[in-house]
Amino acid sequence: MTAIEQFEAMLAAQYRGLFEAPAYAMAAARHTPEELSRKMTAGLAAGTANKDGEGIQNTCKLLGIPYTYKAIRGWLAGGPR
Repeated sequence: MTAIEQFEAMLAAQYRGLFEAPAYAMAAARHTPEELSRKMTAGLAAGTANKDGEGIQNTCKLLGIPYTYKAIRGWLAGGPR
């Protein structure tokens, strides 16, 4: 599994849980957890996505990635550290 695949899988798992909360109803109505995970991971790798969502914060914590754009992009480019 590549670093991107690992991040996407973990983020999709986070979104599955978050989509049950009313605060995420709009996102859940527009995307599946897997779709949103792919979109956000691609955006983070390209430097165009916002990292401040709860799903991304949780994913970084679970994967041991420092919660900075530089660390996330580096991790996605080079894999687990």
